[in-house]
Amino acid sequence: MLRILTTLFVVVSLTGCVTPMAFQEQLPDVAYTINEGVLVSVIDERIRVKEGKPKDFIGKAHGAFGIPSDWHVKQVLATEEGDKERDLSEWLQHRIVKGLEQKGFRSASVELEDIPSFEEAKSVLIDNDASWLFVMVLNEWYFSINLHWVSAFNFDTDTDVHVFDAFTGELLSKRFKERDVIEEKATESPQNLIMAAYKAQLQQIINDEEIRLIMGK
Repeated sequence: MLRILTTLFVVVSLTGCVTPMAFQEQLPDVAYTINEGVLVSVIDERIRVKEGKPKDFIGKAHGAFGIPSDWHVKQVLATEEGDKERDLSEWLQHRIVKGLEQKGFRSASVELEDIPSFEEAKSVLIDNDASWLFVMVLNEWYFSINLHWVSAFNFDTDTDVHVFDAFTGELLSKRFKERDVIEEKATESPQNLIMAAYKAQLQQIINDEEIRLIMGK
């Protein structure tokens, strides 16, 4: 699927001093409510990480002469206390949880190394007095941006989402894979464009009709 996202932010310059997007604006807007507890876990299975990139790697920025450099959470996404110590999965997990809480959900993070079995999911849910376990597996979450001129950049995502409950087991397993084309303008901040793209992708997943039918009210 190909989408074109255009977001406008007022900044001093493309690469200069910027005002980061407010934390509340970074959170996915949930289009439904729920009265029961939700646990959230984001698992990093990106090929680039398995091949040696650190877990806080988020993409590449091309500067003068097109020379690329790696960008990481602490350089671009660290806008709140604790962000500099978070890797990408932890950063996304934190925003999902806070987005759910903002909507009135009772939500918490849970650290998982792998997709749980039914018995493992059941145990985690019972231990945390929660009804749903929402697991998002990152297969790809990557952008490549050119800072030398105003253009557009690609944001590629490939995620598997699994939803469990303590009685039925795995209720849903669904893949979300797409490329977003992020249009830049001279008045936009790359940092804020990236965070806006992240929010849009999390929002799309959380508000997916099948997920909403399971967890929503």
